Amino acid sequence: MTITFAERADQLCDRLRDMEHQAEEGDQLFYCAYLLGLLGLHSSVEGEGREEFDHAFAEILQETLQTEGVESTDQENIKALWDEVSSAA
Repeated sequence: MTITFAERADQLCDRLRDMEHQAEEGDQLFYCAYLLGLLGLHSSVEGEGREEFDHAFAEILQETLQTEGVESTDQENIKALWDEVSSAA
């Protein structure tokens, strides 16, 4: 059975919320909140497939990080968290 984009976004948000509750430092909370906010904005996009969603979201994430001028260290940490969450969820 193929997963919808909305279902995939929900999976990822659930995982991020778990990580957010366990976070002990402010940076980790920021990275989780950043991804949660962006996932919330893009969870209503129509489509199907885990890999398709993850690929599309990774592109959106990269564009958004650059557009918003997020510092390079934070960009790397947010993308690393995305890689961790997307492979674990």
